Amino acid sequence: MARLTKKLINRALGYRDPRDEGVRRAWRGLRVGDRRELALGLSLTALAYLSRTRPSRQLLYRKTVPAGSAIVVHHKEQGAPKIEVLKP
Repeated sequence: MARLTKKLINRALGYRDPRDEGVRRAWRGLRVGDRRELALGLSLTALAYLSRTRPSRQLLYRKTVPAGSAIVVHHKEQGAPKIEVLKP
């Protein structure tokens, strides 16, 4: 949903970063005294803040490991992790 919203905003307003455009519009609205421009700028800034993307996590290995042992993950090539379980 956030991706679709971002695409629609980019197409409608013609810019790349909604955060920058929101800040510009908010300052312009404050300077000129235009409430509509201020509200649009603040809403664009809030929408950009809420729709930030963070790197997603991926579960590579799940197992209960006995106390005193260790797991070493070697991830040298993309898509081919090598997992070692070291036991004392």
